[in-house]
Amino acid sequence: MGVMLDRGAAGRPVLAAMADLHRRRRGSRDPVAIVAPPHGALIEVNPRFRKLFGVPDPLPPDLTIGSLASAELSNALQEWDGTELLVIRRMTMGGIVGTARLLPIPASFPVQALLQFTPERPPADDEPPKDPGHFERLRSLGETAAVIVHQIRIPLSTIQLGLESVRSSPALEASLSPRLDLALEQLSRLDRLLGSLGNFTQPRRPAPRSMEVRKTLADALAAVESRLRGPRTTVTLHVRPDPLWIVADPEWIAEAIQNLIVNAVEARPEGGVIHLSATAPRTRPGRVEIRVVDQGPGIPPFLIDRVFQPFFTTKRTGTGLGLAIVKNLVELHGGSVSLESEPGRGTTVRIDLPTGYPGS
Repeated sequence: MGVMLDRGAAGRPVLAAMADLHRRRRGSRDPVAIVAPPHGALIEVNPRFRKLFGVPDPLPPDLTIGSLASAELSNALQEWDGTELLVIRRMTMGGIVGTARLLPIPASFPVQALLQFTPERPPADDEPPKDPGHFERLRSLGETAAVIVHQIRIPLSTIQLGLESVRSSPALEASLSPRLDLALEQLSRLDRLLGSLGNFTQPRRPAPRSMEVRKTLADALAAVESRLRGPRTTVTLHVRPDPLWIVADPEWIAEAIQNLIVNAVEARPEGGVIHLSATAPRTRPGRVEIRVVDQGPGIPPFLIDRVFQPFFTTKRTGTGLGLAIVKNLVELHGGSVSLESEPGRGTTVRIDLPTGYPGS
């Protein structure tokens, strides 16, 4: 079973982009496979997947995910509609416990998906990557993603305009309104996802100016107030009374803080307290430290080094771009981001930025 794509002039960028994604899939250090829902037939696997699960080479035509003793994933594939990211936490495949992520392959027919499996515990022979070409491949992947985003957004806009036109028609049956509202809501969600991907992959230039940290944090908190899940989540803001100045792009810093607050909220769906603070540490003159502390479940130690990687997430509905965008925005200001976490005791994210004053 192959991937069928539009090979006309309009489809060539997508075809090239998908060919590039297939090449990167083969070279990935993570166990990755291409599967066909709903039965989970294995189309391709990379060397890491083959080694971890003992998959024969060449692939037998009747080999499925179910053959690897993965009941959770097999059941999920039966129910998955193949339109958006699916994350299955703590499942077992081939006797190995881990997290699976299913990402639909754009423009494939029949529907196919990229399956990434992250073991809960890394194999004993797992070594840190020693690949000098990593950053060059990441840059190329960004260019590939930008092509896909552009090609998807063109038909997406047409679909949205059509639905909005139907939704506003006086001839529309009242019983159909909720379905159209749901469709428009999902289109908006997809557009936000594409926007995040586009923001991460497109070159951006900051517009720095003097900004007061307390105001920026308060504005960022107000922007995500609707995400605080009502009275269940409380955010405390602690900044010294006298002004704390930095020279930065206020919109970028606010975007980074918003991402961190939303991450903290999603880490504890049942609610809790999130602490947001900013200080000028005496031990580091000329620096400002912003902290976001949550009471979530924490992150296992062996995953800490991966949380800032693009597309890596431990959340069921996460895109894996939030922390990667934060890191990118902060480093473009000459700052740094660090994360401390302990399972069962929450997570602390620190942003370190250089100080600056009005007129500097």
